[in-house]
Amino acid sequence: MNRILYGLLTLMVLCALVRADTRGPAPQFTAQTLDGETFTNASLSGRVTLLEFWTTWCPVCRGDQSAVDNIESMFAGQGLIVLAIDVGESEATVKTYLQGNPRSCRVVVNDGRSLAARFGVHGYPHYVLIDSQGNIAGTQSGGGGEASLQHLLKRAGLSLQSDTPEVGNQKLAASPGVGRSAMIEAPGGPSALPAKPAPKTIFVFANGERLEADHYTLDATLLHVTVDGLQRTIALSALDIKTTIAVNRQRGIDLKFPKTRSEVYVTF
Repeated sequence: MNRILYGLLTLMVLCALVRADTRGPAPQFTAQTLDGETFTNASLSGRVTLLEFWTTWCPVCRGDQSAVDNIESMFAGQGLIVLAIDVGESEATVKTYLQGNPRSCRVVVNDGRSLAARFGVHGYPHYVLIDSQGNIAGTQSGGGGEASLQHLLKRAGLSLQSDTPEVGNQKLAASPGVGRSAMIEAPGGPSALPAKPAPKTIFVFANGERLEADHYTLDATLLHVTVDGLQRTIALSALDIKTTIAVNRQRGIDLKFPKTRSEVYVTF
């Protein structure tokens, strides 16, 4: 449909709606950790890999640090490899940082930014998920904690055992603290249909980057959007919310962001 409808749905329904799109093979790369291990596309074949692009000066990266380390521990039994790739800093700088802020996951230093450029990274933290066949299964821009990273890993088939309910053949993820769902009232009748296709919604990042989308899902902390066939998960903290609202208002779009965990806005 050309008309954008906003719906309030539970996060349980959200998990059922997000699709695990794949964009194709991951770029060829070689990454050496501070401990001397070397990883390549070939050596990682058959295992799911999560790349975290980060820097020591990034406060959001620091906020997500324990979540990333915990995720590796939680999914180690399922073969997950986590590579925390520091971008644009010297090995000495990273080692000094780690003395005061130790990490349990493997750390890679890429002071020349070549790896970040290869994966199209423009801000930090940025996560790239590579499935066991070597394809990019999803990305996430910005921090979101353990919950968002677990959600990302599902796109490569990794999930924790849970007692979540099933609808048909599809298992839904549980969402604590979320109650009933409700729909936002939308204008009805033939007169409510636009005479021409509605413009795409623009999302403006804090670093100035922009993306346009027809279909997306917004919850209280994350934006789920499909861009060029790839499902991206973006932390709202990575967006310039004020500018995003203003830019869309100029296009005639009254963009709203959820204010509570029980609200989810979905476009169709």
